[in-house]
Amino acid sequence: MIGRARDYRQFMLPYPADMVPHARLRPASAAQVRFVRGLMLVVILCGLLLVVIALGVFLTQGSQIRVVADVLSERCQPRIDLASAGTETRCDAAVRFTSVTGRVITTTVTDAFPSEFSGSGRSRTIDLRYDKNDPAQPFKQSNYMAAGTFIGLLAFGSVALLLGYWGFARARRLADRAVRNRPPRL
Repeated sequence: MIGRARDYRQFMLPYPADMVPHARLRPASAAQVRFVRGLMLVVILCGLLLVVIALGVFLTQGSQIRVVADVLSERCQPRIDLASAGTETRCDAAVRFTSVTGRVITTTVTDAFPSEFSGSGRSRTIDLRYDKNDPAQPFKQSNYMAAGTFIGLLAFGSVALLLGYWGFARARRLADRAVRNRPPRL
């Protein structure tokens, strides 16, 4: 043995990745930092909007009262669905139900799907919900936000908020680093 080896690594060949020269990253320009900050601010606002929609809709539904209303008359006609560009049958119906206070409410429900009605003949019914302060304006059950939809909106909104905050903070660190590494002016 010629001399004493301090470490076995001195006899090993280098890894291929160690032989590639690493490029030094250029500091971000002020315009790039402003763009990233603006983009992250938009992401934060979108996330906040999703969270507010999810919480606003879902939490107000919990205070609504469910009721089964008798269908007095219904009129169904095909309507164009803007989302699918196809036609769907929608129904407008006059309904009557008794509120929890005992008041009999007669009102109209619009744009209901035929599948939302149950029963046949004169004993047709539809499931509705109404706010305890305004029973004359009921909502169809198909307008109800399911728990899965709520969780999805809340999760996407939260992820967008966190991602936006992280990106905004990262842009701030990049801007600070660019200021520190800028050569002094003479």
